[in-house]
Amino acid sequence: MPVLKISESLIRQNASDKSFERGKEYARSQAVRDLFLRDQILQASVAGSTYYRVSIGFSDRGIQTAKCSCPYDFGGWCKHIVAVLLVGMERPQIEERPSLVEMLEKLDLEQTRNLLHNLTAKSPDLVDLIDIQIQLLTNIKESKSKASKTNKKTSKTETQHPEIDRSPFRRQLSYSLQSSLRNYEHSYYDEDDPFTDIIYEEIEKAKVFLEAGDSFRAFVMLYAIAEELCNYTEEIENYLGDVSDLVYHLDLEMAEAILWTDFSVKDRQKWVTEIEGTQDVLCAELDFSLAALIQGWDDPYLQAVLQGKEKPEIINHPAVQISTQSQRKRTTIQKGANAYVHEKNLRQLGRIRLKILQSQERFDAYLNLAKDADFFTDYVIMLLKLDRHNEAIASAENVQDENDAFEIAQKLLEHGFEKQALYIANKGLQLQETDAKRHRSKELADWTAQLAERLGESGTLLNAKIIAFKLTPSLADYHQIRDLTKNKWNSTKDVLLKYLLQLDSFATAEAKVDIFLEEELFNKAIAIANTSYCRTYDRLRVMKAVISSNPQWVITKAKSLAEDIITRGKSDDYEQAIEWLEQVRNGYRGLKQEKEWLTYRNQLVEVNARKRKLMELVKRKGI
Repeated sequence: MPVLKISESLIRQNASDKSFERGKEYARSQAVRDLFLRDQILQASVAGSTYYRVSIGFSDRGIQTAKCSCPYDFGGWCKHIVAVLLVGMERPQIEERPSLVEMLEKLDLEQTRNLLHNLTAKSPDLVDLIDIQIQLLTNIKESKSKASKTNKKTSKTETQHPEIDRSPFRRQLSYSLQSSLRNYEHSYYDEDDPFTDIIYEEIEKAKVFLEAGDSFRAFVMLYAIAEELCNYTEEIENYLGDVSDLVYHLDLEMAEAILWTDFSVKDRQKWVTEIEGTQDVLCAELDFSLAALIQGWDDPYLQAVLQGKEKPEIINHPAVQISTQSQRKRTTIQKGANAYVHEKNLRQLGRIRLKILQSQERFDAYLNLAKDADFFTDYVIMLLKLDRHNEAIASAENVQDENDAFEIAQKLLEHGFEKQALYIANKGLQLQETDAKRHRSKELADWTAQLAERLGESGTLLNAKIIAFKLTPSLADYHQIRDLTKNKWNSTKDVLLKYLLQLDSFATAEAKVDIFLEEELFNKAIAIANTSYCRTYDRLRVMKAVISSNPQWVITKAKSLAEDIITRGKSDDYEQAIEWLEQVRNGYRGLKQEKEWLTYRNQLVEVNARKRKLMELVKRKGI
């Protein structure tokens, strides 16, 4: 059985205090049933008000996905996921069931057919899904054959594209959207909108054709999605408010398929006219697709860039006579004169063009475009790939963005240039320090520190660790900075503590508690425990640490927390109330006031005697 990377700290990080405590109770009460592992997915049923199905996906890096069929939607993992993980963490052996591939390998062709027949008899909707998958598989086979034949041609005649029937694809999409709308409208809890996931899935299906070499068919299928969405504009407005975000990704994918396709001028004009009509109905821009069709690859300015020649300032392109709605009564297209060909679109299309040029191994054109359009990182990385190392290193020194610096440094390290990688990474950290508005990257700081430690660069290591601490404080970084500064630790510690005191958020609370408790700065730790954002786990740690020095605060705070839960009658939280009462008892005992504790305890029991679950817990815990 594979080792599952689960820890209590990981679960706490991803679940609220309440979800963790309830999940722990579910795990202890054996509510987790039928726990098994299949294809690195941990699955189980959890008994609650009904049975909920939990599915947790693992990879070599740990947990990748965590899903539950319950309606919980308040952030983080629900109590059912927590329960399954706690049980999985404690159970030494989990039943491992065969994967789908392993199960299907046991069947011959006739048995597989019978299996599909039986499944579709029980779930008729599967027939439509199978139908569309068969169409995809057969069309891909044809596409690869056509692509192979096309590659063998040497003539430069324009490609003739066949008429493609979009109706089967649109019917399947319409069925999926209608089904999703019904499910959404009849659900009793908030869930994701009924459109986004389906549209993204359909986009991925269409992209299969692009990967198979049939870019025209991919474009047509993507356009069919836009067409079908025209029938749902009212529903999209009701549930999303705006179709723009939904169409944005679709438009980019259409543009890529267009730029992979050899269109005649006549076809480009046809599709520009058709897409403009569709975008009017959608009330959403399809500018990327339109710009790709209008500019194509034969735009003189673009051609000059790709060839590394002097670029014309004013462009009239007599070869391309494509009109748009805004120019229908005017002239042909000029660079910058068309509503669709503007800087934002050219930037996005430029990235798509780089992808295509790399695939076609047109590396000089790639470098020319990357340099002209200021795709700095792409330019440097391509130089490295082409083994033009000196040029790459010289260019990298001009980096002006920390994210670019990080990406380039990683690539330099991959190519064996360790010192140069450290130099560029450290420069990225300096960019952070000189411009407070820049995004601060903890990942870059940690990466730089690891490389500096490996190369024995103690100065760079210390600088990176201090930056990492300022970005995301942790006890581990605090210790490492202490070890690095040695004789200067006291002055450095004062700086770090002053900085720590300036931070005031949920994200830094745990580290502040860790460090303040270690330095015995108990009043500062208590100040964190008094905030609303301090987690229960950290508040308990503070109480246990200061029980000797400040038992009265423990009594007052723990009483307040316990009484709040009990007064509200939140039986699900009674376990937590008992933990607070234990701290109240410990505080009284620290003051040697056992009599006062018993008086308080007896009054509490008398007032809440009818709260059966609470009384059972009081008895079980010996409160």
